[in-house]
Amino acid sequence: MRLTPELTIFSVFLILAAVAIGTLVAIASAAHGPAVEQAAVQKSGYRLRRVWFRGLAISAVVAFLLSLPAFPYRTRSQLASSLHHPVTALQFAFVIPPVLPVDTPIVLDVTATDVNHGVGIYDPDGRIVAQVQAMPGYTNPLQLVFKKPGQYLVLCMEYCGIAHHLMRATFEVR
Repeated sequence: MRLTPELTIFSVFLILAAVAIGTLVAIASAAHGPAVEQAAVQKSGYRLRRVWFRGLAISAVVAFLLSLPAFPYRTRSQLASSLHHPVTALQFAFVIPPVLPVDTPIVLDVTATDVNHGVGIYDPDGRIVAQVQAMPGYTNPLQLVFKKPGQYLVLCMEYCGIAHHLMRATFEVR
């Protein structure tokens, strides 16, 4: 079995859920005993709450900083040096280049001529690769690197009229 990002995230979720459930069970079993006045536990409760808050805040900042290098956004200079390809959405079609390069940073300059459209790009295995909004009078740059050669499918992701379900296009990546 190949370890995918989805499977990794699901495994981490299961581990954290098991730890959380174990902690709650431990707290519940430790709660059996004689009743104690609130004033006796209030100071330690507030201290525990401060420790938990600081720990969560530090964990969130560390997770954010560690994930920064994985952000898919390129700098302005990288964006300017990439190959730009115009993509136009109109009721009920897409005008898109028939062939796009594999393993090459490109920018799809996406716009619409009539109403808003959602442009969803699916790889040859049917997995969504990218999604962007196409709006009249505005060009949305979509930065991509196609890793897999083959036939890609483009579907409209936002209801745009009576023939919305027919709005599709394909292109080849090689």
